[in-house]
Amino acid sequence: MTSFRALLATLRIANAPSVVSNVWLGYMLGWFYWGGHADPTADLTKLIFIGLSLYFAGNLANDWFDQKWDKQNRPERALPSGLFSPFTYLVAAIFLALNGILSAASMSYPVFYAALAILGFILIYTWLHKRTRWAVIPMGFCRAGLYTIGFIGSFPPPEPPDHSGAYVIYSAYSLIDQTVIFRSSIFLVTHALGLFIYIAGLSLAARYESTEDPPHGMVLLSRAMLFLPLAAMSSWWMIYYPVPSILGLIPFAIWLALCLTKFRKPVPRFVSALLAGIPLIDFIAAAPIAASLGAPDLGIGQQPLLLATLIVPLAAFVLGRLLQRIAPAT
Repeated sequence: MTSFRALLATLRIANAPSVVSNVWLGYMLGWFYWGGHADPTADLTKLIFIGLSLYFAGNLANDWFDQKWDKQNRPERALPSGLFSPFTYLVAAIFLALNGILSAASMSYPVFYAALAILGFILIYTWLHKRTRWAVIPMGFCRAGLYTIGFIGSFPPPEPPDHSGAYVIYSAYSLIDQTVIFRSSIFLVTHALGLFIYIAGLSLAARYESTEDPPHGMVLLSRAMLFLPLAAMSSWWMIYYPVPSILGLIPFAIWLALCLTKFRKPVPRFVSALLAGIPLIDFIAAAPIAASLGAPDLGIGQQPLLLATLIVPLAAFVLGRLLQRIAPAT
């Protein structure tokens, strides 16, 4: 394995498009909930940078922490094979983590706190993941946190001063209406729960599919967890946008069926296919969001935000599968 390909494998570059898709959907959920504001792309670049920085930092830290285990079990990886020094990985992980946190701090306190929470779960997962099956919980929180960063990052900015020069008290930092906070939290958590449980189910499936005689109960549990996004991601949308909601379910349902049949063996292929399907979970909610953005008097080509909402998750899925040919996703 070349040094460059080994580095891409360490970064799990094949999963990077799904990180972008997660942050994007979180932002669009906020755009829908808060009614949108002037420029929907103003902060997206920075939010995606934060998500990718934390994701890459976590992967580097994970391989640095696991180097002794990898030497015995995954000798082809970059550190056991001597392509890079452990110190280089540690410094790069710290550098990327700091960049992500500082970028979050430059946006707002809520985004900063969300980024800190993700970093905390990354550290917990890195320490626990070879020790206990319960490490799937912090892993799931890391992914769900990407929705949170996008959602919080979409909060409308403070309104301009009125004629008296006083700012209207409505911003990401001064939402004093507890009802608004509660409702927006439930809206976000419902979607994040679907992704969280899918990630946990994916991890359990990978753990038990690789054993000779997996416990039947745990296999059934992991299967149920993989299907949960079909309900969680569409639950808010079926009443108001039933047709787009049903259409949004189809790509993920088809891909999950293929994962559980055609791609089930060997286990690395199964896990890679499940990881590639993460953006299709985003598409479940993206389809009805796009329907809410549609202007009947305009052609679809004249509505870039609508197009992007549909295209980003699908493009992330395709790109993720293509990148898996270059470097493994696990």
